Amino acid sequence: MSNPSSPDKQEKKIDEKTKTSLSKWIRSKSMWMAHYCSACGAVELPPVVMSPLDFERYGFMPAPSPRQSDIIVVMGYVPRKTLRVLLRLYRQTPEPKYVLVGCNCPATGGLYWDSYATIKDISKYMPVDVWVPGCMPRADDWLKGFLELARKVREGKAPETPRPLEKYPGELEDMILKELKTREEIMRKERG
Repeated sequence: MSNPSSPDKQEKKIDEKTKTSLSKWIRSKSMWMAHYCSACGAVELPPVVMSPLDFERYGFMPAPSPRQSDIIVVMGYVPRKTLRVLLRLYRQTPEPKYVLVGCNCPATGGLYWDSYATIKDISKYMPVDVWVPGCMPRADDWLKGFLELARKVREGKAPETPRPLEKYPGELEDMILKELKTREEIMRKERG
């Protein structure tokens, strides 16, 4: 009969914890963004990309297509006619995907709160992970929103689903850890 606190079981617990924390840290440091911009909401986002804020050094980057992105950023009002386009963008984004929403308009309708043609609350149509308040949010507010999303992903507070190509949840992380261990063994042999 084996001891429940045997070194093998402790090592397995440590490996599982390391595996999940490593994958979350990696995911939080390499997030690509697809954005839906309308009206004035998009004016303050470009300064986040440029210096001195330079959000690429934090691991964020604009993506060329929704199929290559991790984050969907919604800014400005959402008309009913373009809601279908926004939902298609959301469905084309692979799992795990996150939604960052900024400005007043996607939350309340903004200036068009009494219009029949404007969506009043985008969270009824897609799950929102982080809200960036303001009309218009300043560039540093956008950066705080991105960093808050990265923190949620790193700490496991953002909802996460397995990626469709994996046979089982965590297969990618297993491959990454196996590769790291192989490289460590090679380095130990070379350096002595």
